[in-house]
Amino acid sequence: MATQEIGQELGSKLSVATFGWNKAAILQTVLAAQSDRHFLARFVGVATGIKPYKIKEGERAGEIDYGLQGIFEGHGPDGEVVNGSVLYLPKYVNDMVVSAFSAADDIASIRIGYDVYAQYQEKAATSYVFSVNDLLNEKPAGLEDVKAVVNALPMPTGSKVPSLEDKSKK
Repeated sequence: MATQEIGQELGSKLSVATFGWNKAAILQTVLAAQSDRHFLARFVGVATGIKPYKIKEGERAGEIDYGLQGIFEGHGPDGEVVNGSVLYLPKYVNDMVVSAFSAADDIASIRIGYDVYAQYQEKAATSYVFSVNDLLNEKPAGLEDVKAVVNALPMPTGSKVPSLEDKSKK
């Protein structure tokens, strides 16, 4: 489990907004160079739990979502470093970490290391999407990895599908 020295400042909430990346700033940046991925921030640390909160605006206003609690550092594109005790990541990545905590009672902490980017996408509601690079996993488990494991297993045998006479043509 992660430790902090006695008296060390816990920090505040961290997200890409910590470094000035609100919706307008991200949109302006991705529109200026639509084919590029734009680095927004790097987040590293150790998540030790989840923090529920109520969404205040947008289509999901009133819904409950979760931030990550723990010890984190955020690194902005200009080199600034900010400590935080609550981290808000793009939803799909945040959901993966929250699911890991929810899946097992014996998980005390999860290491975090992500670079967060934005990229223009015409069909997205915001005209951009987030993408995230996982800095801790050298090789993500993709479909080919899963297929390699499954293909090594023997295929079950079973009944053959009976050929049925097509009565509709008579």
